[in-house]
Amino acid sequence: MVSKFRKYIASQNLLVAGAKTLVATSGGVDSVVLCHLFQEAGLPFAVAHCNFQLRGEASDADEIIVKILAADFRAAFHVVRFDTQNFAAQNKLSIQLAARELRYKWLEEIRQQAGCQYIATAHHLDDSIETVFYNFAKGCGLRGLHGIPPRNGHVVRPMLFATKKEILDFAQAKGIEYREDASNLTDKYNRNQLRHHVVPVFEKINPAFQKTAGENIERLREAEQLLDFALQKIMDDAVEKSPDEWRIDHQKLRSYPAPATVLYEILKPYGFNSHQVKDILQSIDSQPGSMFYADTTLLFDRFFLILSLGENSGGVVQINVIPEGSIELPGGQTLVLSTYPSPPSSLATSPGTALLDANQLQFPLRLRHWQPGDAFCPLGMGGKRQKLQDFFSNNKLSRFEKDRVWLLESGGEIAWILGWRLDERFKVTGATKSTLRIDYVSEEATNRL
Repeated sequence: MVSKFRKYIASQNLLVAGAKTLVATSGGVDSVVLCHLFQEAGLPFAVAHCNFQLRGEASDADEIIVKILAADFRAAFHVVRFDTQNFAAQNKLSIQLAARELRYKWLEEIRQQAGCQYIATAHHLDDSIETVFYNFAKGCGLRGLHGIPPRNGHVVRPMLFATKKEILDFAQAKGIEYREDASNLTDKYNRNQLRHHVVPVFEKINPAFQKTAGENIERLREAEQLLDFALQKIMDDAVEKSPDEWRIDHQKLRSYPAPATVLYEILKPYGFNSHQVKDILQSIDSQPGSMFYADTTLLFDRFFLILSLGENSGGVVQINVIPEGSIELPGGQTLVLSTYPSPPSSLATSPGTALLDANQLQFPLRLRHWQPGDAFCPLGMGGKRQKLQDFFSNNKLSRFEKDRVWLLESGGEIAWILGWRLDERFKVTGATKSTLRIDYVSEEATNRL
């Protein structure tokens, strides 16, 4: 077992010689055996234990056995106690997700404080197989079938080579003491159901199922590497990239095998799902102009699918009081605000500057992007309302340009279309007693000077 442990670490390049590892240790057989493997392999390590206080005295007993283990190995011992149930309730998380979030955040803090280069968890081959089944049942692509990765940033899993049976056999042969979590014996969690009812069926079909599954997972990881290689080649050929947008040549896209998979991999980082990708491909043969929305926006025109990369395509900024100074907006634009006790001697002529009657404003002010149905009273039209859609069309703004425009909202009314037009109701008059000046520093406004 120790020899396989060393070989696996070397084959996966998991640890640098001499570097210290923080071993996450629950007190169960897997993590306790992992500590023994580090000790017998002569690898420097510290022990970290999270007491989630979910099982009363049993949780405290887990903490005690891990503390004794660390002392036996003369390893540094780090422990924390979490009010997991309260954290889960406050953040509307399941107990499992809450424990995971608390655990990994704390482990990373201790890793840095203790001068460790890695965090090692005791995931093993059975865990990886169960992950594949779970992802397959929930729905996934190739990337969901590669099991648990040996490395994820600073987190390493040096026991993925071993089955649960091998770990238990090692513990028995060495007389290793560990704690058993009773929840692992129930069907309360989905993974337990897979472990108790699904995997045994495959073992009946193939007694060497774990070994076969491990080999299949390795093949799927290699297939994923081939997919990444092919995707990069396709993107180099079919995607024109600029800082603000990607233009995907849909004719070239459809000339490649599996265009739906290719397009999904391109769009997935921006929040698009597989169902949207199917609709996008179907729209290519229909009328251009279709829009698709996720974390950003995709526009279909005659030759390209245009993916907007603007960072300011969403979000709301709130101004609670009139500040003196500047406000940074998402996307890099800046607002510079200042106030005057009386009307200025001359009115602003730059589209990037607004002079507003401060007494007509209702705080908090909101900065947001346009929504269908928005309307305002453009300055110079005598209080007549106009839909923003019509205003944008008259000024020949593209679909993406409209989505990048910021609106200043006061009391639910649009006071200024930043860089374009002030609302008649908020203009400075001879009766104005306090003036708010806002200078909008943006490329769009500057280009119209």
